[in-house]
Amino acid sequence: MVTTRTLTAKQNNIDPAFQNAKAEDSALSILLEQDGLSFLVRNKTTRQLYLSGFIPSKELTSTAIDDLLVSFPVRPKQIIVAVEAPLAVILPAEFRSDNTEWTTHVLGAQANSIFHSKALSMEVHALVDPVILAQLKTVGLEIRHNWLVQMERITLSSTPKMWIHLYGSAVLIMAGQGKKWELVNSFPCENKDELLYHIGNVSEQLNWDRKSVH
Repeated sequence: MVTTRTLTAKQNNIDPAFQNAKAEDSALSILLEQDGLSFLVRNKTTRQLYLSGFIPSKELTSTAIDDLLVSFPVRPKQIIVAVEAPLAVILPAEFRSDNTEWTTHVLGAQANSIFHSKALSMEVHALVDPVILAQLKTVGLEIRHNWLVQMERITLSSTPKMWIHLYGSAVLIMAGQGKKWELVNSFPCENKDELLYHIGNVSEQLNWDRKSVH
């Protein structure tokens, strides 16, 4: 089981090496979710972390991403912008359709955004908060759904394994085995007890022995 956490308090952490880092060797990752905007800059080859930060949602403007980008004297060569929209459904690309009316029965409301992944041959139909949608209107950048971004970075193994990413008030749980995904979903999560509940519930749904989960 692999657990990671997004920053939850306003901060900027800068490695002195960032002063000498070249833009063409750097990648900027931006994640926008209900608690705020988090970002980090890494070396594309060595994965060295140069810079990380978090801006609470109450301090974000309608041009939040543009505001962040203009703070860089030179933009990093690679920029990944992702949104965490928990009201979403993931499905194989073969089932794709621009008609999202069917999502009302699954999400309780009609999805207003569709995200694609050629690498996974999957897409996500999501209901994104209108405020966040307005903040995502950044010219020239592809907006990805966080589920797809995270899944593309993971290599599945033959044994049952979970990847858990904690946000300020939510958790993303991804589970897979035998080279295929079994479950990808986000849940409200305010404390450790709720986290343990979700992990146990997912294990039970998949009929996995908790002791065998890595």
